[in-house]
Amino acid sequence: MTPQTCTDATPNAHVEERVLLRPPSQRIPSLDGLRGLSIWAVMLAHSSTHFVNTPLHIGRIDGWLNVLAYFGVTTFFVISGFLITKLLLKERTRTSHIDLGRFYRRRAARILPASLFYTLVVLLVARVTVGQAVYALTFTTSYFFDQAAKPLQQLWSLSVEEQFYLLWPLAMYLGTRTAKKYCWAIMIASPVVRVLLKYHGYKQYSHLAPAIGDSLAAGCLLAFYEEEVSAFARKHLTSRLAFMMLCLATVAVSFFIYRHGGVALWGAVPCLLALTISAAIERKDGFLNKGVLAWTGLLSYSLYLWQQPFLVFDGPLNYFSARILMTFLLAYLSYRFIEQPALQGFNRVKRGVKLASAAVSID
Repeated sequence: MTPQTCTDATPNAHVEERVLLRPPSQRIPSLDGLRGLSIWAVMLAHSSTHFVNTPLHIGRIDGWLNVLAYFGVTTFFVISGFLITKLLLKERTRTSHIDLGRFYRRRAARILPASLFYTLVVLLVARVTVGQAVYALTFTTSYFFDQAAKPLQQLWSLSVEEQFYLLWPLAMYLGTRTAKKYCWAIMIASPVVRVLLKYHGYKQYSHLAPAIGDSLAAGCLLAFYEEEVSAFARKHLTSRLAFMMLCLATVAVSFFIYRHGGVALWGAVPCLLALTISAAIERKDGFLNKGVLAWTGLLSYSLYLWQQPFLVFDGPLNYFSARILMTFLLAYLSYRFIEQPALQGFNRVKRGVKLASAAVSID
């Protein structure tokens, strides 16, 4: 059984916390490269469906690219769970509490400007009903995937992310031990939810947060047990041969599970991905940390938004080479003139608040 409508699956899990303006030395190694690989998986899968006269379409052996796209989305989810939990753990260690208001403001500055701009453009140029606009603007597309406007269907994964961002800090606010228990409960409950939804004929179970929450939970658990997992990875998985074997095994096992293993076993995929991510971070491989792949990872959020109209729909210059260039152009413009200014504005406000607080304390 393959994931449902996975050619429409788009990563938004790459909208996790990554302060784009901080020096590269402060970034977690390899994650941009992994994002780059994941967004390419999604874009190639969409292109293989749309551009039927290209080798991408001819090479779609039993829909393997479709599965690769869903695998890419799952990778984004695991990275999101890992980074958000790591941030919250650091804040608790540094301040002994979690500032929920600041977390939500930071998430809003990171996500909303680019997604709202994209949605506004779609509302202006496409036929979208009021209900479809509401799904997009309220991040509930994951519950109404079949009813969503096609140019906005990729927002299903962003909806899952936003629901995670809303609820997970509340669990962390209650304490690390409680949050860990929630993670393990989700790892157990999500497969049960998938099985029940599939048994009752609900075809879009692969889009619902309760059914795929184990992908995010696996990333959260990686953050909780990072020290132990990293030690194992350093000892056994950082040689070139061992890492290549791990990557191949992760992809092969994941493809088998998605196509033939049954939905109850899907939770094994994010667990394997969490181990692979940890090993990639420890290796600091140049392939994942330099060049086009890392740069693509930086653009992955905007690429996720803008690939849909160019790689899924017919229109002017309907050639893969032209459309992929237009996708990157719009993504870069979004990154440069929407994402970064929004983060800069948030950082300026945050510094201003800190300076004002310091002045008050001195007085």
